[in-house]
Amino acid sequence: MSFFTLLILLSLILIVPIFFVMKEKSKQSQMDMAQRHQEYLTAASLKADHSQTQMASKEKTNNETSHGLNVIHFSAHHPFVKLLYDEQVPHTFRATMDAIGQQYESTHHEQITESQLFTLNKLIATRVPELITDYLSLDTHYAKTVLIDTDKQNTSYDMVLEQLTSILDFAQKLNTQSQSGVVDKLLASRRYLDDVYKESGMAADSLKIK
Repeated sequence: MSFFTLLILLSLILIVPIFFVMKEKSKQSQMDMAQRHQEYLTAASLKADHSQTQMASKEKTNNETSHGLNVIHFSAHHPFVKLLYDEQVPHTFRATMDAIGQQYESTHHEQITESQLFTLNKLIATRVPELITDYLSLDTHYAKTVLIDTDKQNTSYDMVLEQLTSILDFAQKLNTQSQSGVVDKLLASRRYLDDVYKESGMAADSLKIK
């Protein structure tokens, strides 16, 4: 056997095992990569499910009811909001509607009765949009010049503004009532602390930092 042939045989003996070892390592590496990719997809899916669950829970919380009634969460698609930004609606009407919305959002809805909240929701979600839509169906000149209530000398414009103002007044009273409810809770908390201090033998004044 020639030296050259022997050299080739030795090379084959060394190279072939190395080839199979490298091939096996490559295969194992691909399997590991596939497994890590699958784990990533699984983790991402679980994270997405968890995120959706949190969003659903948050949305449910946001729509939680006071006394079993939904509190209105104004959005761009709400009929009240659409009319609020409709330039066809007289500016005075929109300013009054904006004030109504502000009163509603600052109201502590859990501090008013179920009947009061139901009425306020109905006025904002249904009555005001109907009122404005009916007004917009009138001829502008007719709405502002023709008297429809001779006793009060009111035009259609006057009557709609009067009703919007009365709704604003109602919303303001409920807001004030709800604020008073929170104040009552604060006062009750102070009375409780005063009682605690008295039972401990210390006056509230003595606890002040000097």
